[in-house]
Amino acid sequence: MDRINPFNPDSPVDPNNFEGREDILEKNIKILMETKHNKPKHFFITGNRGMGKSSLASYFKDYAEKKLKYIGVHIYNDGVHDIESLIRQIIEELLNNIQKESFFNKIFNSFKNHVESVNLFGTSLKFKPSENLLDHIKDNFAGFLVNMVNEFDNKNGLIIIIDDINGLSDNPEFVNWYKSFADTLFTNYRGKSPICMILAGYPEKLEIMHENNPSFTRIFSHIKLKGLSDKEITDFFNKSFNKINMGIDPDAIDILVKYSSGLPNMMQEIGNGTFYMTNDDDLITYYIAFKGVLYAGDEIGKKYLQPLFDSSIRSMEYLGIFEKIAKDAISNLDEDYFFRKKDFSKNLTENEKKVFTNFLNRARKLKILDYHGPKKSGYYKFTNNLYPVYIDIQSLDETQNKNRL
Repeated sequence: MDRINPFNPDSPVDPNNFEGREDILEKNIKILMETKHNKPKHFFITGNRGMGKSSLASYFKDYAEKKLKYIGVHIYNDGVHDIESLIRQIIEELLNNIQKESFFNKIFNSFKNHVESVNLFGTSLKFKPSENLLDHIKDNFAGFLVNMVNEFDNKNGLIIIIDDINGLSDNPEFVNWYKSFADTLFTNYRGKSPICMILAGYPEKLEIMHENNPSFTRIFSHIKLKGLSDKEITDFFNKSFNKINMGIDPDAIDILVKYSSGLPNMMQEIGNGTFYMTNDDDLITYYIAFKGVLYAGDEIGKKYLQPLFDSSIRSMEYLGIFEKIAKDAISNLDEDYFFRKKDFSKNLTENEKKVFTNFLNRARKLKILDYHGPKKSGYYKFTNNLYPVYIDIQSLDETQNKNRL
């Protein structure tokens, strides 16, 4: 039987397949709806890697486009460190997104001397403004957006997502510029701006921006993403496999939920791996799920982690330390997991204790671990929550499961 894979671990979740986060959606959709009444709104989504920040932002954009008839713009900002490049990205994406709209020519004519057309399986527009034009837009960004929205004949507003804001987080100029933009939008264009802005990034990056300007964080409705609950993950797998007419044994659900560890991207990887382990099966058994977990472990290793796990971090003692930290971390991934060197050393063997300091130094050099708080505090954390999941999966001994298989 030909079945379509319902999982897609390599990109944000299709809004039509978005599951979970009901409490977050219920609260923040109401805030988004206020933009219909010309009240600009700003959201900041934070969460560790793999928590689904991009997927949630995409859901809001899809909702605004379909329910509110807004124009949506979603840009990824990770490699951008200056405001001018950010503005160029936003305008270029907007121009490309409205090419089929009836009002396109009115807006395009304002930029036609600064736009290049590239034909690659359709027309793609490149925005190449002069320095003077870019400076003018930068200094008047609030008015620029409001004037543009006024040209939307059959659309009601604008939603802009600036994803991976991490690239700009260290730039104090950006924080001050955005605060000024938000204040101007609210004070000078009150009642005239059906505009929603969504920023997304890591929690520590938001902290840096707050330090640069404490007033910056007051602008936003804050959404902090934590790990999904076991119930949410169970519902996700049941619904996903039910869409392709497949059932799941209770034992299979247990292992899928356990190794998803509350992480949306791990959930997608495990679902994807489990799907590939099926043939013409109508039921996901423990054996299929177990194989799917191993497949997912290999995949995340290849995509994100293995290059860092070189021979210098793979000694018997080092791997033993990794496994112990990983098992401790997995039970706490819904929070910001960290451990204290002094306390955790009590869990180690004598040989592991002897190399623990060298292990921590090597893991930090490879950016697998980092300090949590001040260096002298002795606290550490994983730089990516996929590390403990990967380590735990790699430590699985298939022979231990033969009685279950």
